[in-house]
Amino acid sequence: MICMCSTNFISVVLVLFLVTSLEGFQLCHPSVSSCSAAFATKRQHHHHIVQAESFGQDSIERRVALQTIATILPITTSVVSPFISNAIVTNGTINPTIIEATESYVIIPIQYIPALSAYVINYYLFGEPFSGIVDTGSPFLTAPSTCSKWSYKYKWGCYHPEMTYDSGYANTIEGFDNNQGPVVWRRAEFAFDDTLQAQNLTFGVFGPDLLDGPGGVFFGLIKNTDSWIRPSFLGQMGYSSFSIDLRQTPRLILSKQPLITGNNYIPLVRDLSRRYNAPVVHYTAKASSFIVNGLPLRLDAKTPTYVIFDTGLSGMAVSDELFEGRNLQARKNKEKSLWGEVSVTFETIAGSFVEMTAKQPITTPLGQDTPWTRFKGNLVVLGLAFLDQNVMTIDIDDQKLQFVQSY
Repeated sequence: MICMCSTNFISVVLVLFLVTSLEGFQLCHPSVSSCSAAFATKRQHHHHIVQAESFGQDSIERRVALQTIATILPITTSVVSPFISNAIVTNGTINPTIIEATESYVIIPIQYIPALSAYVINYYLFGEPFSGIVDTGSPFLTAPSTCSKWSYKYKWGCYHPEMTYDSGYANTIEGFDNNQGPVVWRRAEFAFDDTLQAQNLTFGVFGPDLLDGPGGVFFGLIKNTDSWIRPSFLGQMGYSSFSIDLRQTPRLILSKQPLITGNNYIPLVRDLSRRYNAPVVHYTAKASSFIVNGLPLRLDAKTPTYVIFDTGLSGMAVSDELFEGRNLQARKNKEKSLWGEVSVTFETIAGSFVEMTAKQPITTPLGQDTPWTRFKGNLVVLGLAFLDQNVMTIDIDDQKLQFVQSY
């Protein structure tokens, strides 16, 4: 069974083995597989707003969902590892105007696209320019099968199958957010810049069905997956750390060495994969507190609150029980807003606390199709409403997460 997770680390995925090319799919053996968290919540800004449905408020514009109060308690350690060249660091910050690459790291500018309510990164496949949503909730490098020098979503070149190679992987059909479409797995030369040395990588080609509506092309940053999952981008490139700076000059750092120094970091956990059989290792931490409109959620060891960090999500998604419980609580207290002010706190190894907050994040229930075995606890997915205007750094192999507050 092959699972394609790029649309949403938490999306419902329909996987079917195929024997023909993108133009002529014929089903050999259809089977349904859940990839990642199996929730159709990516690209939330295309959904109806929950608060408006529950309380009759006016719809919130997509960009408003990203106007956050993202409060991070002070963190003293730097996001820039000492091994990064001083030539590209000025006053402790990275020069955002160039792509800098060495054998150990690469620094790439990224850009916010209002039509997507997402950040995108530019890259080259077989010499053609493409763009993808920077997504910490999926593993794959992807590209569109269509040809367009400019669209309302992305700037991209033309897909030339004759310039790609057989990947050795069967094609799939993926379904998400009421869209279904074919995915062809190919290999081609990849680079962030046409002046850099290219590497031959496996990537997924999305058909028009997956590009319409809430769909899109994703640049996945999950590294570790089950063996039967398609190769991840970071796994193929050998990067073990990354830092996403979503402040005034957005950029992405990919590194083969750790980026976090000191012990003022949030420990990541692999419980969703080890205990509950999630097929990819999400960037997950346990929350110390979860507060909505000043009312705390009761947390205990038997029902921990797991928080997944997903830059491909615009607002927030929560497990069904948490969503329904919050709805009842708000109605009982006659609150005007279901998710008015949300605060999530994490404890670092050093004993300090990191608090992330957002006002009226677009919030959706995760659904009941969770593929994880015997999952018990609360699950929260934090998107750009919490992450925007901050720096998120992850050392994947060391399971460390660090936030630096906006300036």
